[in-house]
Amino acid sequence: MNVLPDFLVVGASKSGTSSIYHYLKQHPDIFLSDEQKEGRYFSRMKGNFNGPGDSGINESIIPDIEHYRPLFNNHSNEKAVGDISPEYLYFHQQAIPLIKKILGDETKIIIILRSPVERAFSGYMHFKRDKRESLSFEEALEKEEERLNNNWIWAWQYKNSGLYYKQVKAYLDNFKNTKVIVFDDFREQPQKILAEICEFIGVNPDFKFDTSYKYNVSGNPKNQVLYKLETSRGLVNFFKKFIPKKVVRKLKNRLTGEKQMEKEEMNPETRQQLIEFFKEDVLKLQDLIQQDLSHWLK
Repeated sequence: MNVLPDFLVVGASKSGTSSIYHYLKQHPDIFLSDEQKEGRYFSRMKGNFNGPGDSGINESIIPDIEHYRPLFNNHSNEKAVGDISPEYLYFHQQAIPLIKKILGDETKIIIILRSPVERAFSGYMHFKRDKRESLSFEEALEKEEERLNNNWIWAWQYKNSGLYYKQVKAYLDNFKNTKVIVFDDFREQPQKILAEICEFIGVNPDFKFDTSYKYNVSGNPKNQVLYKLETSRGLVNFFKKFIPKKVVRKLKNRLTGEKQMEKEEMNPETRQQLIEFFKEDVLKLQDLIQQDLSHWLK
């Protein structure tokens, strides 16, 4: 059956989108691709990224609609079809016109936002976890412009990708069916937020999700050797030849989950500097979405 998404989760990154993907896949009336978690088509990324480990992103970019459609070939009778791609928020200027052209103005847009201070540090710890980041957090923040100019992927913009106001406003201005979720609410009441998402996209909101596992958690792996083996691209690709992708993904996520990670604390001075950097944007954002975000500035 030739279908395309009728809803998109457009970001932000490190705001629970991986968990939302896996949770929503449990629902019998929701279809999300097994082939590739993030469709990446609408961001119009050119590829050829040069940062450490960026080649994996280059390989997963969907260049045109002919390559995007097959992601949804296994759709059967599900009522809602989605694509969860966090970079669509960051690349809103490129994504929005193409979404409107291909999917239409009625497309349902879901945005989940995490404190930009916490999101910045989580993004840093994500790359540190994967041995892609070699600098301290403070050094990495100073390198953002240089890394952008050297064509490292957008996720290296730990700080600048957290300026949500213009990103969110662009979607609200272009799509009347836009739902904004605050990550703190999702973390504290996942069943409630998932029910709201279900209602928003038109499927049974009474479905009970298993939310006992958190996916794609940032942190320092407790066992570096085991983690390296578990996340080896070559090893993962080898197993994919003999085991269904969704089984490999599930095993990988179980072995690299929250219990396998140790948390690291941000320098208090750095935190305060980031709070000051984001303050104006956060205040404008809370007025825009009519939600209290004052806890993001503490």
